[in-house]
Amino acid sequence: MDAARTRKNGLVIFCALGLLLYAYGVASAWYIPFHIEGVALPLDFMVGIPLGFYLLVVRPRKLTLLAVIPVIWMGYALSVVALGSPEAGILPYLLSVLVPVELAIAVREVRKIVRVYRTAKASSDDPMAWFKDTMRYLVRRDMPASMTAAELSVWYYALFSWRKKPYVLPDEKTFGYHNAGGYMNMMLGLALAFPVEIIGVHMLVSQWSIAAACLVTALSVYSVVWLAGDARARIMRPVAIGVDCVRLECGIQMHATIPFADIEKVCFSEDDIRDIEKSDKLNYGTFYQANVWIVSKHPVAVRTMLGEKRVRAIGMSLDDPHAFASALEEAL
Repeated sequence: MDAARTRKNGLVIFCALGLLLYAYGVASAWYIPFHIEGVALPLDFMVGIPLGFYLLVVRPRKLTLLAVIPVIWMGYALSVVALGSPEAGILPYLLSVLVPVELAIAVREVRKIVRVYRTAKASSDDPMAWFKDTMRYLVRRDMPASMTAAELSVWYYALFSWRKKPYVLPDEKTFGYHNAGGYMNMMLGLALAFPVEIIGVHMLVSQWSIAAACLVTALSVYSVVWLAGDARARIMRPVAIGVDCVRLECGIQMHATIPFADIEKVCFSEDDIRDIEKSDKLNYGTFYQANVWIVSKHPVAVRTMLGEKRVRAIGMSLDDPHAFASALEEAL
C-alpha cells in the first residue's frame, strides 16, 4: 500500500512539476532572446520533459512507450504557442527527427499489443478475456483495464458476434438469464422506439443548433450500440455448471467462477441471507430483483466493469432458477 501511494504521489508531483515548467516556459518566452528561445524551449518541451516523464513515470510502472508520444506533442503545441509559428527556431528540424522516432515506437508497441491479443485469444475462448489481457498490458491497472475491456466488448458483441456460438466450455450445462424479469422484452421495445426517438430529437434540436443535434444523435447511437451489445452478451455468456465449478455471468457486467467446494448454499430470496453484510453481496438481478443467490463459504473474486471485487453472495435473475438450483445440487 505504501509503495503504491508513493508511486501515485510521484506521478502527481511530476505532472504538477511538468505543467509548472510548461507554464513558466510559455510565460517567460517574451523575455528570452529569440535565438536562444528558438532552441531552448523546443528542446525542453519536446525532449527534456518527455524524457523525464519516461524515466519517472513510464519506466517505473512498466507502461507502454505510447504514453510518451502525447507528452511530446503537447510540448510541440506549447512550443508553437510560445514561439508564435511552427516554423520558428529549431521546431521544423526537431519535428523531422522526432516523427520517425514516434513512428518507430508506435510500430514496436502495436506489434507487442497484437502479440498480447493473439496470445490471449489462443489461450481462451472468452472475448472479454482477450480485451482485458490486452488492456492490462497497456495500462497496468485493473480498473481502467476492466472499464476499457467492457467498452470494447460492447462493440464486439453488438457488431461481430452474430455468427458466433455462445461461450460454453466442455461438459458445461448452461442456463439462460436474458429473458428473466422481462429484460429482453424491454430491449425489443426500446429497439422499436429508438429510431423514431432519435430522428425526432435530432430534428427538434437542429432547429437551435446543428452541432448540438449531431452530438445528441451520436450519443443516442452510442447508447443503442451499448444496449444492443449488453443484450447480445447476455445471450452469448450464459450461466454454466461445469465439472467442478459454477460459472456466473451477467453480460459484460460480471463474471465469477466458484468451485463446488466453496459453495455454501443457494437461496431464492435475499431475505434468506440477512446475516451477510451488504458489502459482501453483489446483486446482478434484472432491475435488482434477483431470483437466485449463490452464497460461498468465503469471499470469491468477481470481475466487474470497475475491476475485481471479493464478495460472498452473488444475486442473479435466471430464466429458470429452480432448474439451476436442482442441477447445482445434483452436481454437488
